[in-house]
Amino acid sequence: MAEWLFNQILNGFLTSACVIFGSVGNIHSIKSVHFANFDKNRGVVLAVSILALAIWDTILLWCAFFYYGLKSLTQAPRGDLFNLLTPYFHAFSQIANTASIWCVVSITIQRYMATRDPFRTSRSNRVLLHNSFHNSIDRRKTSMNFLVYCAIYRRHFRPPVILSIVAILVNIPAFFEIVTRICYRMDENRHGYGLYISALRLNEYYKLWYKVVFRMLITSCGPNIFILLLTVLTVLLLKGSNRSRRQLFQMSETMIDKYTTKETMQTMISLMLVIKFLLFRSLSFMLDIWEVTVGFGDKLHIYIYLVDISNFLVLLNSATNCLIFLRGSTWLQQKIVERTSMKRKRQLCIDRINSIKRVNLLFKSYHSALYMTNRQLGVRLLYSMLIKNPQMMTMFNQLPRIPTPKLSCGSSCGSLHLSCATDSIVSDGPSGEGDEEKSPAPYRKLSTPTPARKSSGSDGCPYKSIMMQAGSSPSLQVLKLPPVKKNGVFGNAEFVATAMSVNRAAEIVSVLPRIKKGSRDMLANPKFHEVGDRIMNFIGELIELMRKNTSDQYIIMKIRKVGAIHHQLGIVFSSGAWKEFKSAMLCIISECEFANDMEKAQTLEAWSSFISVIIREMKMGMWGSSLERSPLLKI
Repeated sequence: MAEWLFNQILNGFLTSACVIFGSVGNIHSIKSVHFANFDKNRGVVLAVSILALAIWDTILLWCAFFYYGLKSLTQAPRGDLFNLLTPYFHAFSQIANTASIWCVVSITIQRYMATRDPFRTSRSNRVLLHNSFHNSIDRRKTSMNFLVYCAIYRRHFRPPVILSIVAILVNIPAFFEIVTRICYRMDENRHGYGLYISALRLNEYYKLWYKVVFRMLITSCGPNIFILLLTVLTVLLLKGSNRSRRQLFQMSETMIDKYTTKETMQTMISLMLVIKFLLFRSLSFMLDIWEVTVGFGDKLHIYIYLVDISNFLVLLNSATNCLIFLRGSTWLQQKIVERTSMKRKRQLCIDRINSIKRVNLLFKSYHSALYMTNRQLGVRLLYSMLIKNPQMMTMFNQLPRIPTPKLSCGSSCGSLHLSCATDSIVSDGPSGEGDEEKSPAPYRKLSTPTPARKSSGSDGCPYKSIMMQAGSSPSLQVLKLPPVKKNGVFGNAEFVATAMSVNRAAEIVSVLPRIKKGSRDMLANPKFHEVGDRIMNFIGELIELMRKNTSDQYIIMKIRKVGAIHHQLGIVFSSGAWKEFKSAMLCIISECEFANDMEKAQTLEAWSSFISVIIREMKMGMWGSSLERSPLLKI
């Protein structure tokens, strides 16, 4: 009674449900492989392999249903029609099982090749794609059927066709493993057809070399090991390609999440495929070994139960193959995105709790650094970046000459002008007649001029405030020096004065830890001090925004906008410049006074993270700006 109930439930109801579920899933998978996929290069072979897998899995399911499922449902195991067809269903189920396994191997190979060399294509493929592109609209309009697509892409149908033919050839002996004979049925008092195991199936050499050794290589151990190795290589290649992509390109968080999700999804699909394949098909191989080595003996009933379970697992594997390939990716992607979102929310909550203390440390140490450097923090950072990267000094050395207005500083004083456009100082030599004709629009003095200082020069020319063009914004005050006298004649000035007061010059020199020979000329450039002040103010503004609980997205976009502006102006920072920027900032902070060593360590850690965010988002802004301006993106 227990055996009958087990047979009806497993081989009847569960097998029938698995057949129906698997058939619907495979048919839906065939419909999901749109004909538009045939317009892609490597996707053609992969799509054809998935189609072949779905077809052979469906054949296997229905062969198993008519082989033993229908008998268990109707409880008519001795029907003549069923017995006559059973040897053929047995053979075709073996063929479909072998072809299904090889299709999975083919798909695994295609996935490995696509990961190893995603841009590999042949000339014939390119010609085929070219013709497909020009004829795609007409084909969609005329709704060409599957046979027409097979005729166009018949070359890509060769692998599954060859696999199917070979699967039929290697399973020809399966047609002779079970035979039907006419026998007399005493309980029914009639002659009928009975099923018997053939002499070929009972042959010891056949069971050892064909059922165990040969089929172990082509349907069990061989494909299992091959799929496992290729899956491991595919996962390693995918991780390596994503790591190289992150090193070559500065990707946004969205793109990083995209490739990380894809990598995780491909890894999970590969693991699911291997685990499912090994779990559902290993029992069949173990039973073959049991039959050859140990035999049935008094455990025949246990062996029959295990055979039924093994058959059901094989059917379950075939019913879920296409579900994994076509629907598993979408389901996994949704789950990974949900998990990533929840992880980010938890991380944001933790960061928000810790950020209050970190921002206070940043604010306190920032003002300590300003006091320690006499508010020359940005100048010191910029100086360190330029000293380590001399090629960046060229942007401060481009001082174009422009006409300057006449300044009444005495007969011996030359003219100096601070360009409103370039913030550059240009010496035009002594003033003379005709200067008014060369002067541009009217000029006016600064609204809040600084009292002039007396020069220690021999000519006694006082320092004057620079005159600016009307309507322009206030700029730095210029130190005006007399020109150099050569052979008793005043010529053009060879020394350009610094755009700062004498007091500030002394302050800057005092806060710079190392003044290299020749770098004092850089200090004479007002642009240098303006950029340094901008760096200092920008850092302070970011800290103030964090103190006001401004959203992280707003702060990030603000930093990226600055990076985009630098890229548009052609200002490129090397890795060495960024490294020196961070190193100099941490060095300045470490010179501040702290209550204890723990506070110092926490402050340096906070600044390290803060500067890293600035550098990363600046690079993101530059990279995003380069994409927007790239002509390759215009179609």
